Amino acid sequence: EKILLFDGGTGSLLQEAGLKPGELPETWNISHPDIVVKLHSDYLEAGCDIIKTNTFGANRFKYNSGTQYSLKEIVTAAMDNAMRGQKAGRGYIGTGYRADRKAVKAGWDNWILRRLFQYSGRWQKQERNRRRLILIETMSDTYELKAAVLAAKESSSLPVFATVIFDEKGKMLTGGTPQTAIALLE
Repeated sequence: EKILLFDGGTGSLLQEAGLKPGELPETWNISHPDIVVKLHSDYLEAGCDIIKTNTFGANRFKYNSGTQYSLKEIVTAAMDNAMRGQKAGRGYIGTGYRADRKAVKAGWDNWILRRLFQYSGRWQKQERNRRRLILIETMSDTYELKAAVLAAKESSSLPVFATVIFDEKGKMLTGGTPQTAIALLE
C-alpha cells in the first residue's frame, strides 16, 4: 500500500563514531549501547519506516565460546537497543542477518539462523504491540538466500524480507538474475 524506507548503513556510522578497523560492529551493542540506540532513533526521526538490529555479521563463527561475547548476548543486546531506539512504537524493527558462505557450506547457517530468530522471537511474546520483521540482507548467492529464508520461516512467524545484490551485468554471484531470485523467493 505504500513504499517502506529502511535505515541506512550502520557500519559506516559506527566507524564515524569510533569503530576501529577489524573491530566487530556487533560488539557495540554491548560496549556502546547508547550510540547504537541513538543511531536507531535518528533514523526513525529522519523518516525511515524500518530500522535493522545491529546483527548483520552476528554468526557462530564470529561469536563462539572463545570470544568476549556470546552470540546470544550480542543478539539480545541488539534487540534491546533497537527497542529502546523505537520511540512510541514508531516504525518496524528488522532482525538483520547476512548469511555466511562458510556457515552455509558447513551446514551451520540453519543453526545460526534458528538461534538468531529464536532470540528475536521473544519480541512476539513480550511486546505484541510492536511491529517486527526478519530481514535477510545483501544476499549474492541463491543457495545462501534459500537457506536463510527457509530457516527464518521454520523458526518464526514474523514477516521475512530479503534483499539481494547484483553485479553490473545484473547477475548475482552465482549467476542468478532478478527474475530467478523473485521466483525462488515466491
